[in-house]
Amino acid sequence: MKTTTVIKLSALLLGLYSFSSHADMLRVSGYYHGVGMGSTQIDVHESDSLQFTTLYGRFGYQFSQYFALEGRVGFGLNDELAPLNGVVFTQNPQDGSLTSEPIQSQIDSSLDLQTSIFVKANYPISSRADVFLFGGYGRNKLSYNEGDLRNLAESIIGTDTKTSLITEQNYDEGGVTYGTGVDYMLSQQWQVSAEYQYFDADQGDIYALNLSVIYRF
Repeated sequence: MKTTTVIKLSALLLGLYSFSSHADMLRVSGYYHGVGMGSTQIDVHESDSLQFTTLYGRFGYQFSQYFALEGRVGFGLNDELAPLNGVVFTQNPQDGSLTSEPIQSQIDSSLDLQTSIFVKANYPISSRADVFLFGGYGRNKLSYNEGDLRNLAESIIGTDTKTSLITEQNYDEGGVTYGTGVDYMLSQQWQVSAEYQYFDADQGDIYALNLSVIYRF
């Protein structure tokens, strides 16, 4: 992800302040929820990355104007052609013996689940805008299209009986997540947010740019 993109999103959100009232806004503590859209890049191999448009829900509790606890659940809205490295196994119907054949191909994949839970620290920079940092645990789960997997296996072995495909990834990565962003208060109940989020994964890096709308109870 390019740093300039994050800077532009933050500058756009902060620019709204010049059109707002300069009256002090009350920071509302308590429960909040919201909905957001983002762009997630997953580096699945050294030279391969997938780009997913995501939709997610936000649920949290604001303990004070400085600290909150938040959880998120989301998923990808599009499929991406992903590299596939694996093995096709076939079974002899007579004696049950197995034979195998390695494959390297590409196949449609989807971001089935993106979750995170974290502590969020806010710092007011004006009557309406806060900057924030957050850190916690996150998970991203990708899967291949099962119908495409079956068709690929059958095309390799030339039959549709007793076939299975074992791959080195249905990608399911969990670990530390952290990021930074800006909240802008439209009113005491409504606010918009722009942020950058990073997921620390064993198999490649995961980055996300997110925009969301939040309602505070």
